[in-house]
Amino acid sequence: MKKDIHPKYGKCRVSCACGNTFETGSTVEEIKVAVCSSCHPVYTGKRGTRVSEAGRVEKFQKKYAGTRFGKQAEEEQQD
Repeated sequence: MKKDIHPKYGKCRVSCACGNTFETGSTVEEIKVAVCSSCHPVYTGKRGTRVSEAGRVEKFQKKYAGTRFGKQAEEEQQD
């Protein structure tokens, strides 16, 4: 390896939006994340609150209410 070309590797403090913090190794001093292993639904087995609060399905249904998504209308199908 060439000398003096690699970034300095040291301790890094990781902070999650849920309040959890831990230390790891990295080339940066601090990392901020939105989801960590203590709050992610895959690791906790609980349903995620961020996804349910977003209401994406309800927003989609409200946006496309009354559309047929390429299907023919009932009157057209009977002809």
